Amino acid sequence: MNDNPDTPDLASTSKAGGARLKRLVVWLISLVLVFMGTRYYYTASLPFVNLGSSFSASQIRNLQKAGTTIQALSYQDISSDQLLTGALSGMVQALEDSYSAFLDQKQSQALNESMDGSFDGIGAEIMSLDDQIVIVSPIQDSPAERAGLQANDVILSVDGQSLAGKTSEEAVALIRGQAGSQVTLEIKRGDSNQKVAITRDTIPLETVKGQILSDSSIGHIQISSFAETTYDELVTTIENLRQQGAKSFVLDLRGNPGGLLTSVVKIANIFLTDGDVIVKTEDGQAHQESLKASNQEYGDFKVTEPVSVLIDEGSASASEILAGALQQSAKMQVVGQNSFGKGTVQSVVPIGSAGDLKITTAHWLTPNGDWINEKGIKPNVTVSLPDYASLTLIDASQDYQLGAAGEAVLNIKRILYVLGYSDQAHPNDLYDDQTVQAVRSFQTDHNLSTTGQVDGQTAYGLVQAMRDHIKANDSQLEAAVKTLQAN
Repeated sequence: MNDNPDTPDLASTSKAGGARLKRLVVWLISLVLVFMGTRYYYTASLPFVNLGSSFSASQIRNLQKAGTTIQALSYQDISSDQLLTGALSGMVQALEDSYSAFLDQKQSQALNESMDGSFDGIGAEIMSLDDQIVIVSPIQDSPAERAGLQANDVILSVDGQSLAGKTSEEAVALIRGQAGSQVTLEIKRGDSNQKVAITRDTIPLETVKGQILSDSSIGHIQISSFAETTYDELVTTIENLRQQGAKSFVLDLRGNPGGLLTSVVKIANIFLTDGDVIVKTEDGQAHQESLKASNQEYGDFKVTEPVSVLIDEGSASASEILAGALQQSAKMQVVGQNSFGKGTVQSVVPIGSAGDLKITTAHWLTPNGDWINEKGIKPNVTVSLPDYASLTLIDASQDYQLGAAGEAVLNIKRILYVLGYSDQAHPNDLYDDQTVQAVRSFQTDHNLSTTGQVDGQTAYGLVQAMRDHIKANDSQLEAAVKTLQAN
């Protein structure tokens, strides 16, 4: 970990690899939005930037005059630091780019603290899209995922405070908080709105999980993000799976919102041969550079076994780089749904003691030269999860009982049907006697108080049961396995 907060670390790499990445302006490819904790992704300072003055002497005088005039005439007390923060924020807003922002000292501190290996929050990544705060992806096994949040959910309010017109940074300031504290989000999914109470927690930065799929020699590897430790975690996981008899792998990038370029490049190198293109970057002057696989630069650990790749609409940025590289340069089968479509590059540059500027500096292209922004990576085999996969929201802060009605009750009754506790395939929104009996049966089977009411514990139990049901009936994973078995 770098002790100087003005010079952020990147993922570890060889000296040769580091030099090559600097020639590519040390791009960091990620959403560079913010986790709903204290986590940011960022680049190092840009070595090529000419930091000569962009303002004439008269423009600087006008800025100073505006500041002194505001301080002299405004009925509000405002410091020079506050004026500077507002001016810097305004400059970035002039770009009309939702990915660019000014990060003040507090946000910049959070950026550096995020590299410590864990953070407090609900464990999801958000972005500002069309003046709405949208969830890109919840982190695996995070409070956000356990509460049933999904990619493309829109957050309307936080603890009753509307997010209309808020930036992603402002939304994060409202959502994040200490582990153990609770936050209530109003979520829009499709045509329905629902409130969800979530208890914040410490989110560990463990990015790779692996297991042998039952009755097979296929290793299932899930990568939740691309951090400094991900390459080493992946190598260890692959070696362990090989020892358990793995002869092929499913590389699961679903719900992976991105991460460090240095990490994803080394990981792509595992699956590619020397000279294969991993990713291309293109700056504002249409100058392109290609980053290619190289054992000398990125290591010689290799996977030669058959591999299929899983993606979904929560796979974004760096995970799209990896999926695109494996699909186009390694001719691997990509299975699932179209990915998120984040094809731009942000760099974070320190602005003295004021904070950091996060600026879109380029866009990235797949090996074939495709710009996937707002389009995503298209899988070779398209497979959607069942419609009931969206039935994962219940506000655990509310109690539902006989006579209750509304969207939340309708959602509960649909969940009970999917789980086999009701025969109402097309229920109404009334909490009736049949609902009471179905809830009682569920509570009995899950060692909960058999009240027939959906309280906080029962709500969490229903959501967890739905998550388990979805995982047990994972049509996308089944399709990925079939692509391996067909070879």
